[in-house]
Amino acid sequence: MNSGTKSLLIIGICVLVFTPVNAQEKPVFEAKQGYLLDISYSIQNPSGDLEKRFGYNSAIGVGGRYKFESGWTLGFQYDWMFGNQVKEVSMFDSILGPTGEIIDQNGQYAVVRLNQRGHTLTLNGGRLFPVLKSNKNSGILVDVGFGFMWHRIDIFASTVTVPQITGDYEKGYDRLCGGLALKQFLGYQHLDPKKRINLQAGFVLQQAFTQSMRSYNYDTREYDDTKRRDLLTGFRIGFSVPIYTKKRSEEEFFID
Repeated sequence: MNSGTKSLLIIGICVLVFTPVNAQEKPVFEAKQGYLLDISYSIQNPSGDLEKRFGYNSAIGVGGRYKFESGWTLGFQYDWMFGNQVKEVSMFDSILGPTGEIIDQNGQYAVVRLNQRGHTLTLNGGRLFPVLKSNKNSGILVDVGFGFMWHRIDIFASTVTVPQITGDYEKGYDRLCGGLALKQFLGYQHLDPKKRINLQAGFVLQQAFTQSMRSYNYDTREYDDTKRRDLLTGFRIGFSVPIYTKKRSEEEFFID
């Protein structure tokens, strides 16, 4: 075999070896614009004034965002907060019996359960920073929101046998508070090119500046005008449903 034949053979082998590698490179998922419908779950730890009233809680959220091709996002989110760790129970001190229990109309110990209930509604804006060259719709997501938060103690008892803390009377004990709220999210957003697995996960912070929304507390016999600073720190995981829209340059026009 002469040198020319050997050279052609080497070139042929190189073509066979390297061509499949190049052919198997992942296609680039270009930046898209469109709507993102979100559903999420969060576990949250309170601090500030909220820590004196409640313990850990959870939140289920729903929302919608519009993602621009540039990576900016704009939308809203609603969270329903719930939990069963209520620390503040002193509002019942004035109606407790000699054994430290609430007595119902039948002279029996009343079964009373306390839970946390709350809501947060915010308008949000953020930015997605891609980290993978092959997928420009996934990356670090930074999101901030502004809106309103309110929370209360949910009193569960029989309205028939324990009327003194149920019905309209519950409003005098439930400590309903509300006010302006801020929210920040830092995490990772993944949008699948095939729209199969689209999720986000990260840390969320909330700060709310609240005060009582009740005109009168039955236990203190006065209006509570205390200014509160309610804080929440949590971890959120969520799923998204993307509905991409075409750019103007991609639209097709038909002229009759």
